[in-house]
Amino acid sequence: MKCPTETLTQLRCDQILDVAELLIESQGIVSFKFSQIAKDVGCSTGTLYKLFERKEDVLVCLFLRSATSNYMPLFVEQNPLLSAQERLLLPILFTFETIKRSRSFFTLRSVSVNAMIWKLASDEKVKLFKQRINSFWQWLTDAVQLAIENGELTATPLQAKELVQGITFYLTGSLTQFESKLISPEFLSDQSTTCYRHLSRLMAQYQWQTALNQELFQSLENRTSEFFEKNYKRRLSCSSCKALSAKLDGHHRGCLSHSSASC
Repeated sequence: MKCPTETLTQLRCDQILDVAELLIESQGIVSFKFSQIAKDVGCSTGTLYKLFERKEDVLVCLFLRSATSNYMPLFVEQNPLLSAQERLLLPILFTFETIKRSRSFFTLRSVSVNAMIWKLASDEKVKLFKQRINSFWQWLTDAVQLAIENGELTATPLQAKELVQGITFYLTGSLTQFESKLISPEFLSDQSTTCYRHLSRLMAQYQWQTALNQELFQSLENRTSEFFEKNYKRRLSCSSCKALSAKLDGHHRGCLSHSSASC
């Protein structure tokens, strides 16, 4: 099922997804029902099915409209002097910032990547989902490659690939432990400090011209927080998601080597 192109229909989709997100937060990701979405939105279930073929479409779309890749090109445009190392850190910090503002995003991020969920979505949603997931990996890959080209990092192709994998695995693991709320405080210190320490150790395994330090990490963390305060709600829409998907569809590489919004 293709995403709508008309403004009014996109706004209706936004309204449906807003309601679905609230239901997920109050009832859980398993229990919320299409019929309740329609009732809360004030539309028929028939209208709902015209926009979302099945429940899994709603889950995928909720993930897509909050995905960190919706925000990173704009941040780079506004901060053109970012080093490649800083660009490499953006997906990590942006993910944490999104989770701070959306109680459901961590659950959506964890559940939607399960093949038992995304494979049940309609073909168009699956296509968009794969595109967005791989654009996340491509962003990291391009950042590492840019660091090598700029002389910020010395690494073989295998080391570059392993660095991308390590950061992605690190992010998944740290999110799971902190967001589960199951871990006793005695095992974890402050989240920001803990994440920095482990991330800096991961990065230190590679030959960076300038090692990641807490001042750099804190500065970037502060800038991303300020950025999200201004832009999070404004970018949380079907129209923004669709615009980014169109750009990604026309590019085989990310926007990392450019600072222009047209990238």
